[in-house]
Amino acid sequence: MSELNLYQKIQAVSNDIKNIEKNMTVGKGSYSYKAVQDIDVTLEVKDAETKHGLVSIPIKQELVRSDIVKVMKDGGGESISYVDIVKMTLRIINLGKPEEFIDVESFGRGLDPGDKGFGKAATYARKYALLNAYKIATGEDPDDGKSKEQTAVKTPDEKRIAVTNFLMSNSNTCSAMLQRFNKGTVDELSANEIDDIFKGMKTRGMV
Repeated sequence: MSELNLYQKIQAVSNDIKNIEKNMTVGKGSYSYKAVQDIDVTLEVKDAETKHGLVSIPIKQELVRSDIVKVMKDGGGESISYVDIVKMTLRIINLGKPEEFIDVESFGRGLDPGDKGFGKAATYARKYALLNAYKIATGEDPDDGKSKEQTAVKTPDEKRIAVTNFLMSNSNTCSAMLQRFNKGTVDELSANEIDDIFKGMKTRGMV
């Protein structure tokens, strides 16, 4: 039997890993959501790649954006988190013919009160690059009704985090909103302005 080419091997991995369940809970309370653990994706893909003679390695990591987000606490004072957005290029190589490879680009966002934002963002970017490259399903259909966290009432902190993440993921929208409210940065937005943006997001089914 002749050696499979790169794309045939990628298809073979995709056929082997049809689905990985979301068995990790991220966040707490009404803002929590289910996600796929990085270790589950890594181990499943590693076994399938080994079986079919492939290897995937990150060849480039680029810090696209880094922000400091200040969030007002209900009891007074504020908390600070560091948010990094990383662009990763993941290369999938045919070990039988190393000259055959394909590059997959992915983005990840990491939120951390310390210095782990970049690492978290890189982990997310790599995980989603693998999920997309091998067309791995991750449980429920995102369009199959609204989840509990989408309909639950959000606290002021949760709204601010949701709005901040949304604005940072779209530079054009972020600039338009800051101009609309005559603010220089996202953390300058007032509670009422955050509410206004959040309502718009909710109307569009984004939260």
